[in-house]
Amino acid sequence: MDRREMLQAGLAALSGAVVVGESAVAAGDHLAPGDAGAQAKPPATQSKPLGAHPLGAPFEGWQGTILEVTYPPGMVGASHQHPGPTFGYVVRGRIRWAINGEPEKILGPGQSFFEPMGSVHSTSANASDTEPATIAVVILGKAGEALSKPATPPGK
Repeated sequence: MDRREMLQAGLAALSGAVVVGESAVAAGDHLAPGDAGAQAKPPATQSKPLGAHPLGAPFEGWQGTILEVTYPPGMVGASHQHPGPTFGYVVRGRIRWAINGEPEKILGPGQSFFEPMGSVHSTSANASDTEPATIAVVILGKAGEALSKPATPPGK
């Protein structure tokens, strides 16, 4: 396996960690409508790795990872953080987005967002219960570091 194949395999594993991490944390936060206290597993995001590129000096050891993330209808993610600055662009559908407990915004196709290093992605959801939403995202972080980790929403 050459370096490129190893990088692609590692990126696929990391993007899977983003999906599993967000959906596993979110699973305990949702009740199915009409269920008397029973917990239902919400749909998970689907991440497709598009590439990872090492950054040069002065960011030696860091990389930019590009993902396509699809939110199924009604999907609501748990609060989380990324390892470094994160840039996003809505490709299709509409998402609900906020950082650091600020009021959420509804973003549609062609709109972008930015999450500074250290911020908590406190609202991450599809704004539609019937249509999927897709974003393209670039996450900067140290090579080999998880792309997402659970975080406590500000004020809680």
